Amino acid sequence: MSLTSSSFSRRRFLAAIGLVGAGTALAACGGSDSSGGAAGNLTPQQGGNLLIGMPAVSDYLNPLVATTSAVAWASAPVVESLYDYDESMKSVPLLAAGEPEISADGLTWTITLKEGVKFSNGDALTAEHVAAVLKHVSNTKAYSDWTTYFAYSVADAKATDALTVVITLAAPYGILRSLLNNLPIVHKDFIDKTDTTMGTGPFVVGSVAQGQKVELTRNAGYHGEAPALEKVTFTAIPDAATRTVSLRSGEIHVMTDVPPDNVALLKKESAINVHVVAAPISILSYFNAKKGPFDNVKVRQALAHSMDRAGVNEVVYAGTAGIGQGPAGPALEGHNPDAALYSGTPDVDKAKALLAEAGAGAVEFTLMVSSSSKELTNAAQVLVEGWKQAGITCKLDIIDGGTWISRWMAGDYQMAMSSYSTGVSAGKTAFPLFSTYVSTNAMNYGYANAEVDKLLGQAWATSSDEERTAACKQADALLAADAIAVPPVYPSLIIAQRTDVTALDAGQLSLSRLPAAGAQLMA
Repeated sequence: MSLTSSSFSRRRFLAAIGLVGAGTALAACGGSDSSGGAAGNLTPQQGGNLLIGMPAVSDYLNPLVATTSAVAWASAPVVESLYDYDESMKSVPLLAAGEPEISADGLTWTITLKEGVKFSNGDALTAEHVAAVLKHVSNTKAYSDWTTYFAYSVADAKATDALTVVITLAAPYGILRSLLNNLPIVHKDFIDKTDTTMGTGPFVVGSVAQGQKVELTRNAGYHGEAPALEKVTFTAIPDAATRTVSLRSGEIHVMTDVPPDNVALLKKESAINVHVVAAPISILSYFNAKKGPFDNVKVRQALAHSMDRAGVNEVVYAGTAGIGQGPAGPALEGHNPDAALYSGTPDVDKAKALLAEAGAGAVEFTLMVSSSSKELTNAAQVLVEGWKQAGITCKLDIIDGGTWISRWMAGDYQMAMSSYSTGVSAGKTAFPLFSTYVSTNAMNYGYANAEVDKLLGQAWATSSDEERTAACKQADALLAADAIAVPPVYPSLIIAQRTDVTALDAGQLSLSRLPAAGAQLMA
């Protein structure tokens, strides 16, 4: 599948790369590290209210509207998907009764639902609800970030009986199975609502103070194992220092968006555990290859070789990140650890040799960064100093987020940098990350590699996870070698919790999920 200007709207594309809506911009690094104190003699309890402090609580509660962490984390205990991950992180049926039946041509998928599942208001989960959700997210006019993944791929969805939904595709789209792990199945009467939602999950939406607090209460009629918690409350605490104080004092149990430079301090607290986890979140640099100097691959490669990746990791991420290479980080199926082309510290000699080969002379350019991301602006400043060593002059253009988006959409930049999370929508797949590098994509400014186009077309069509992973790994290596997508580092998802709460599941965290529903308070 390729995304072209005629088949991909402005909003849908911005949603794909995480530039629309409020949310957490996190990223992936190698491995997982959960550190801190032990729970001692505490034992899990029944009941209680799990208190979670976040930078922001979204005005939206319908997970079909936006694919940001702020929306997904607060709604995940309320809604469920057709498929989910078990304790070993294997994808298994949840609302579906089994695996899809796929026709020989790959264009028809038939899914049977489990019997006896009900929404929190007592209505039965039927194929009519599932078909309505699929039709909604496949409608290009729908106000939904999910259309990025379903529009132009899903041609139709219909209920053939109470428990059977038939999905018709426009072309083979094997990645659909992975996307169905994440697509929330909401009650059909709540599809167009924004301030609330209804699902089949273990919790229901309780009291809401818009933009400030969301309280979820236990669903007494839940079809699965009843949660131990009575309530889960998400509270907006914009200031990171205030969130940290609230965590240390016990006013909240879980803190999201822990600043990297707070990790060492929090790890010293016996009552706090810190999770530093690889997740599907990325920093990405965009080169406008239609303009000089970045229409020359050797100039791009020179910049890639003279990046101070280690400096960014140390100064900005306090050593919690991994050294970047290709666009896909360790948590994504496209990650290619064998494509280690670039060193952590600037390779000045290599960069100067490439510039000489390019006949570029003195290289000067402007890097466009959004002022809304403190970490990215700081990272950009470190990179500027590294490039100086190779005789490359970079001017930073730090602008507000709205202006950044407008100029990026118009191709009005030489180099731009952004960060975004794809885990809550695409899981481990690299689909949204790689989309801009297809030569026919509306946001592709001058990069073309026929082999990349071919590999990504194969990756999205196949139903085989192994084949898709192999194709994405090859594409990742090519994108790194062409120096068209060269992140300085792979940052980490960092979440802290008190030890009087059972440990959050690292597997779920590795998908940028916040598994609040299964937690228990300890006493």
